[in-house]
Amino acid sequence: MQQNPHRIRLEANRELHARPFPILSATCRLVHLCVRVSPTSRDEVRAWLREKIKDFPEDFQGHWERPGVDSWVRVERHTEFVAITQVVPEGLQFTEVADSQWIDRSPQDVLVLARVSSSVGGKMPADVEAVSTLRSGEVVAGSNFTEDNAGFTSWTVAFKKDPGDEAAGRLLQMILEIETYRTLAVMGMDRIRAVHPILQRVANHLPKEITETLDHDAMMKTLASLSAQESELHAVWEKLAWRIGANQAYHELVFQRLDQLKAHGLDGYVGIRHFLKRRLTPAVSTAETVLRRRSELAEQIDERAQLLRTQLQLNLQSQTRDLLANLDKSAERQIRLQSAVEGLSTVAIAYYAVGLISPTLEPFVEPAFKDWVKAGLAPAVIGVVWWTLSRIRNRVSHNT
Repeated sequence: MQQNPHRIRLEANRELHARPFPILSATCRLVHLCVRVSPTSRDEVRAWLREKIKDFPEDFQGHWERPGVDSWVRVERHTEFVAITQVVPEGLQFTEVADSQWIDRSPQDVLVLARVSSSVGGKMPADVEAVSTLRSGEVVAGSNFTEDNAGFTSWTVAFKKDPGDEAAGRLLQMILEIETYRTLAVMGMDRIRAVHPILQRVANHLPKEITETLDHDAMMKTLASLSAQESELHAVWEKLAWRIGANQAYHELVFQRLDQLKAHGLDGYVGIRHFLKRRLTPAVSTAETVLRRRSELAEQIDERAQLLRTQLQLNLQSQTRDLLANLDKSAERQIRLQSAVEGLSTVAIAYYAVGLISPTLEPFVEPAFKDWVKAGLAPAVIGVVWWTLSRIRNRVSHNT
């Protein structure tokens, strides 16, 4: 089947328009809810959404919006969560729209639960914790960043004048993103803090001196310990690297949104940027420190292991050199012994050869000269035997 040549271009365009800004009145109330989602839980989350939103489509592709002034609902799927934003009609409470019993039945963790009250010419409530002006003073926004009795964190937005539904929708969407990303920026901090004892234990058990003289068994034991620590640090990296990287990205997005909104602290209040810098940034910095400390320990373990392997290799080379030297000495002794044996063999063979040749010559020699014949025959036989053995030895050496 031929591949669609327009697939990549069309997917890029769909991604670009995946999350359009909503069109909302400057005077409205919103409930914002984010639920964790994964490839294995998408069907469960979709079924849970249909309990509340009856017209939610079965073929949800990542973005769905129901139009209407009082019935407006927006559902967006992100990498880690699904965001549900809904208008609270006039005369209803936030808890009536965001039913606590329905929320408690969520198949996955509820990451964000916030409410937004937006108006034109409104004022900040008394319990607000951080307030900033936005859009060069055209908007004032504040939040208490603390859950109320119903579990909501609240935002209050006051426009000096009505900017229109499109501009109001863009600004409210960015405020909801700040609330969402500031929560996700510290997600998983319990797991990150739990790694501290592991890193401390690894640091305390690192071998201090690898250069000291150790026997082979001690070096192998130390190398096994370093390998176990390396595996432990790798498990930490697999568990936290993606989470910490995501937290850093969410943290950057929070302050990008504040920069885009031109947020500045309002006199008499703590600014939103300043509040989040003091409360949010230290947690993200802690996560970065954990990952950096893990990397430093991994480098130290790798350096010690490499040094130990080098020492083991040098020891092995030294043992090999000593073994070869012993083999050379043994070979030299063997050659000497072989030479002695060859000399004795020459004498023995010559002796038997003279004993065999002499009787064949004695009938032709006077009895008085028999001893002289043996005496004259012995040197010749010895020379022939020595020459023959030398030829055999040289031929064998040449063939090998």
